[in-house]
Amino acid sequence: EEEEEELPSCNDVLLHETIQDRCHHAQNCEGEYIMTALLPLAFCKEDYDDQPSENVFHYHHPILLALSPILFPLAVFLMTLLLFRLLGSTAENYFSPALEMISSEFNIPPALAGVTLLALGNGAPDVSAVVNAIKMNASEGIPLSLGELTGGGMFVQTVVVGRIVFLGSSIDDDGDKKVLGVKCREELIRDITMYAISAGYVLWVCSRGVIFYRHVVAMLLLYLTYVVIVVVYEVRRYYSKSEEYVVEGDIIENNTVEEAGEQQLLGLIHTKGPSFDEEDQTVELSSSYRQVSSSEDLSARKTSKQPDPPGIKQSARVLRVIQKQVRRRRQKMLEKRKSLNVDDEKKDPQDQPSSAQQLLDEDTEGGHRLFQLFSDSLRELYHHFYSTLVRDIWLNGQLSRFEWFCMSLESPFIIMRKLVTPIPCQAEYNRSMVAYSIAFSPVWIFFYLSIKMDDFDPFCTTGAENGADSCFPSVGWPCCISFAIGCAVIKYAPKEDGSILPLRFSLPLALFGFLIAATWIDVISDQLVNVLEFIGVLLRIPAPIMGMTVLAWGNSVGDYTTNGILAQKGLVDMSMAACFAGPSFNLLVGLGCGLLTQKESLLSNDGLMISLGPSVRKGFIFLMCNCAVTVFIGIWNKAVIPKMHGYIFWAIYFTYMAMSAQDLTM
Repeated sequence: EEEEEELPSCNDVLLHETIQDRCHHAQNCEGEYIMTALLPLAFCKEDYDDQPSENVFHYHHPILLALSPILFPLAVFLMTLLLFRLLGSTAENYFSPALEMISSEFNIPPALAGVTLLALGNGAPDVSAVVNAIKMNASEGIPLSLGELTGGGMFVQTVVVGRIVFLGSSIDDDGDKKVLGVKCREELIRDITMYAISAGYVLWVCSRGVIFYRHVVAMLLLYLTYVVIVVVYEVRRYYSKSEEYVVEGDIIENNTVEEAGEQQLLGLIHTKGPSFDEEDQTVELSSSYRQVSSSEDLSARKTSKQPDPPGIKQSARVLRVIQKQVRRRRQKMLEKRKSLNVDDEKKDPQDQPSSAQQLLDEDTEGGHRLFQLFSDSLRELYHHFYSTLVRDIWLNGQLSRFEWFCMSLESPFIIMRKLVTPIPCQAEYNRSMVAYSIAFSPVWIFFYLSIKMDDFDPFCTTGAENGADSCFPSVGWPCCISFAIGCAVIKYAPKEDGSILPLRFSLPLALFGFLIAATWIDVISDQLVNVLEFIGVLLRIPAPIMGMTVLAWGNSVGDYTTNGILAQKGLVDMSMAACFAGPSFNLLVGLGCGLLTQKESLLSNDGLMISLGPSVRKGFIFLMCNCAVTVFIGIWNKAVIPKMHGYIFWAIYFTYMAMSAQDLTM
C-alpha cells in the first residue's frame, strides 16, 4: 500500500511555509527528471536531522553553498539558452532538409509548400513545445501553450511586422505623389484574415470552459480549408498566366527541337505562375537560357508588380526549394545526355577492358581496397568535423562573441546529432557522414525508446534460457544491419564532389533522418518545457505569463532576424506573409495535436476542462484587433502600409504587455 501511495506534485512545493517542509517536498515529489533534480538544489540549502545524509551531502558542500547564489542561476540560464538553441538548430538543420527535398523533387508550388511541408518544418519547435507541454500535464500545459501561442503571435505580428515596415519601405510612384511604405496585397489580406478567424475560433472554444473531440477536429479542418483555399488560388493564378508563359516558351532561338523541349520543361513546370520570378534570386530562364546575377534579379524584383507567395517562419526556405527544383531538372537532363553518350561508347568495344581482366584486378586488390575505403571514410569524417567545428565555429572570427559562445556550447550536441541523423540532401551531402549516421542511428532510436518506455532497457533484455535469466542487448541486431548498410554506402555511394545519391536511395534516407530529427525535437522540447516549468515554480510566475514571455520570445527570435533580413533583400511581401501564415499553422495544428494527447478526456461526456486566464484572453483579443488594424491600414492607404505605422504596431505590443503584466500583481 505504501508503494502505491502517490507522491505530491513538484509544482506544489511553495505551498509549504517552512524551509524544512519545502526541502522534504522537493526531495519526495513527482515530476520530470529536471524538476526532481533541480528542486532539491534550490530548496535544500541546510542540513536537517530528519533528512538522510546521503540525499543532501552533495547539495551542502561549503564551497557550493557559498557559490550557489551565482552558479545556480547561471547554470539554469545556460541550460535554458542551450535548449532554445538546440530546438531551433535541430529543426533548421536536421528536420527541414527532408521536407525541402520532397517539395523540390515533387515540384510542389512554393505557396502550397509554405502552408504544408515547409510550415511543418519551421513550426516544429513551436508545435513540439505545445504538444509536450499538454501531454505532460494538461492543467499546466494548456495555459502555458496558449500563453506561448498568443504571446508569440503578438510579438511576430507587431514587433517583427513593425521592423519589416521600417526596413522594407520603399518609395513608389503613385501618380503625382510618392508613397513610403510596404505593399498590402490580397494574398497578405487573405493570410491575415485566416489568422484572425483562427484566433477567434480558438478563443470561442476555450471560453466555453470545456473542449470536446469535435472542437479539436474542427481546428484541423479549419487549417485544411486554408490549404485548399491556397491551392485554388494557385490553380487560378496558374491558368490565368499560363498562356503568357507558353508564348514566351515558344520563342527559342538557335536551339534544336530537343533543347527547346527541355527549356520549356524547365520554364513551364517551374514557373507555374508569377511566383517563380518573385522567388528565384539566382536563376532566370529566358530565351537565351542564361544565368543572371542576384543584384540584377533583385533590381528587377523591386520593379515587378507580381505578388509573393505566402511565407513561413523562415521564408528563405522557399527560395532554396525553387532553386533546387531548377537544379534538379537540369541535373536530370544532363544525366540523360550522359547516358546517351555512354550507350554510344558501349557500341564500340575496342576501348572496353575485358571482363576477365576486371575480375583479375578486383581479386588482386582484395582486402587492401576495403581497408582503403574505410580509411578514406574516416579521413572524410575527420575533415567534415574539422570544417564544421574548428573552422566554422571555434576559429571563425566573423562570428560575434555571443554567437561564438552559443555555438561552442552547442558543439557536443552537433557531433551527436550528426552521428545519428542521416542527411543525404544535396546541400548537406557527405558520403562518410551519411554512412556513419546510418550505422549509429539504432543507438539513438533505442535510447529514445528507453526514455519513453519505463520498462524498456535497450542494453539488457531479460529472457529465460535453461531455467535461468539471461541478459542480451536488443540493440545488437539492428546495429549489425545498420552497419552493413553504412558499409554499402561507403563502398557504392558517390563522394562529396558535387554528386549525390540517386533519388530512389536519398529520399528514403531523408525520410529516415526526418523521423530521427523529430525524436530529437521531441526530447529537447520536453526538457525545455520542464526547465521553464521549474523557473515558473521557483519565481512564482504563472504558466500563461511564462508562455507569453520566455517561451514566446525564445521561439520568435528566428522570426525577428530572418524576416528582417528578407525585408532588407527586397522580399517584403514574403516576410510580411511569414508573420501571419506560419502562426496560423502553430495555433491550429500545434494546439490541435497537443489536445489530441488528451483524447480520453475529449471523448468523455464531461470533456476536457480548461480555464482561460485573463492574460490569455487579452492575448486573443489583441491578436484579432491587430489583424483588423493591419487590414484597415492597408485598405485605407490603397494597398500600402505606410512606414510611420510601424510605430503603431510597436505601441500595440507594449500596450498588450502592460495589460498582461497586471496579472502578476493581482
